[in-house]
Order: sequence, then structure tokens, then C-alpha cells
Amino acid sequence: MNDSIVSILDLPNEILLIIFKKLNNIDLLYSFIGINQQLDNVICRIDFTRAIDLVTISSYETDDSKIDSILDRFCLHILPRIHEHVECHTIEACFFQCIFHTSNYINLCKLTLVNFEPNMASHIFHKKSSFIHTFEHQISHLVVMFIDNIPEATIDNLLIHNYVSIFALLRNLKYLELNVNDVYSFLPTLFNGVSPLRCFSPSIIHLRIKLNNFDDCLYLLDGRLSQLHTFIVNLDYIHDPSRMLPIPK
Repeated sequence: MNDSIVSILDLPNEILLIIFKKLNNIDLLYSFIGINQQLDNVICRIDFTRAIDLVTISSYETDDSKIDSILDRFCLHILPRIHEHVECHTIEACFFQCIFHTSNYINLCKLTLVNFEPNMASHIFHKKSSFIHTFEHQISHLVVMFIDNIPEATIDNLLIHNYVSIFALLRNLKYLELNVNDVYSFLPTLFNGVSPLRCFSPSIIHLRIKLNNFDDCLYLLDGRLSQLHTFIVNLDYIHDPSRMLPIPK
């Protein structure tokens, strides 16, 4: 009877590819990489390593120690094997340091940070940070999903600092989404007084952002985003158009 059993290791690479393409690539990498050279040659292909979404781990795993164990395996053993293929990373912001300090992502151009705390910006989006030094001209797509429990007393100052830093430091950024929970209401004219010399981008063509009202939109549409053609805004408040501020000169 045992003679009729076919091991996965007996299958040709063509069949393995068909099977593996039906699996989640994170599960695939975690479960099979490092078993033997044949499987590594198949699994480390760009098909399975181009887009890495490590947020999916916490979506189906609730044991913190298990999550840490999985992330350790990725950071120490898996990402160093595939880092040259990774073009798109989706990660929990709290794991940013361990993920980016273990590998050199020479082809990374898309990054999504989930549950991002605004005070993290001083370490990540800072002109002297290793991230900016490496990816200043490389990141073209950035999505930042802020945590839901930002201290309301500091939310405006924290977020405007985040916005200004991202605009100013990522020189090749074309697609930017800054997602903030609807429960927060910003002060009017969030960008009032922020000079176009501090907050501008000659490269952004797609922007999604949360603001207080149309006056804030006018500040961003005063020419500081010269290439913008898609502007998606979540407004706290829509007031009488007759009370709109004139476009600042």
C-alpha cells in the first residue's frame, strides 16, 4: 500500500506550481521554505514573493506568542531569502523596525502601514532615519492606516506633522492614502499657516485624506501638489459655500 503513496517531493515543479498558486503565499512561505532545495526553488519565485501581507497573520491567529513566533521566522529566515523580490509590503506598524532592519528591499515600491501611531513618524518619516535614507526615491505608493485611539488633545498637531513629513521626504511618491477614523473631528483649516515650502509634492498624482472642511481642500489645491489628478477627501463638515475662504495666494 505504501508503494502507491506519492510524496509532494516526488511531484515535478510544474505540478507544484499549480498547487501552490491555490494557497495563501504567507502560509506557503511559512510552511515550506527551508525544507529542501527543490521546494525553495519553486516557492522563492517572484509569483509568491512579490507581495507580502503580514497583517493576515493576526487576522486568523489570536495567540500573541504564536504571532511572535511566525514573525520571528519571517524576519530571521524567510524575508532575508526573498527580500530582492518584494515589491509590496503590508505590515502592522509596530513590527516595522524588525521587518525593515533584517533585509534590504531593493525593489520595494509599495508600502502599507496598519495601526500606525502618529508618534512613530519621528522615527520613520524623519530626514535622518534609515528608512528615508534607503527609500526616499524608491517608495511610490504609501498607505498609512492610523490607529483608532489617537489622543484627541494632540491629534491635529500629530497628524499635520505626519502629513508634512511624508509630503516632504518621499520624493517619488505618486499614490498616497492617509486613513483616519471618522470618529475624530479635526480643527478647521488644518493646513492654515503651513507654508507650501514645508508641505508640497511635485510627484503625487493620487491623494486620499481626511480633512475638516472645503477650506482645507483649498490649501492643498493652491499649487503645492502640482501633478495631482485624483483627490479623494473625507470631510468632517460641509458648510455654506458662500462662507468658503478665498484660495490662498
